[in-house]
Amino acid sequence: MIECRTDINVEAQKVLSKNLKLASIISLVVGIVGALAYIVLSCFFDSGYLDIMLVFCLPLGFGLVYLVSINNLIKKTGDSTYNVYQFEEEFFNTTTYKNGEVVGTVKYYYKDLKKIKERDGYLLLYINVSNAFLVKESALSESDLATVKSFLHIGINKNK
Repeated sequence: MIECRTDINVEAQKVLSKNLKLASIISLVVGIVGALAYIVLSCFFDSGYLDIMLVFCLPLGFGLVYLVSINNLIKKTGDSTYNVYQFEEEFFNTTTYKNGEVVGTVKYYYKDLKKIKERDGYLLLYINVSNAFLVKESALSESDLATVKSFLHIGINKNK
């Protein structure tokens, strides 16, 4: 059995929300460009067809709301929550602690993971398309990390 601890802190939340934050920024930029184009073009042309460009307000709104929500979530992340992982050959257990108390323990089989990624010094173990467990690679020794990666078949089939 290999055991390690990963703190769920600001750094971990940034790694988890990296893709969603990027998508929010792209949506925000598309919305801003479209809204500005609508304003500029409506000053020079008097056409009812320009009103269709108001559709750019949707990505502007979604991007802004998601970006604010993500940043608020990251700011509210405390340092009192962490996960302890126990890796076995066929499965892993994760125990979540908050303020020093056990919140819950769950067992997952590697074969049931939807996706496995390595990003920014973390292993991301996706239990479904949107939720992942973070395992900090530096919390494991080199030999333990290699063993865990072999359990997860990283290098053979990185994304399931």
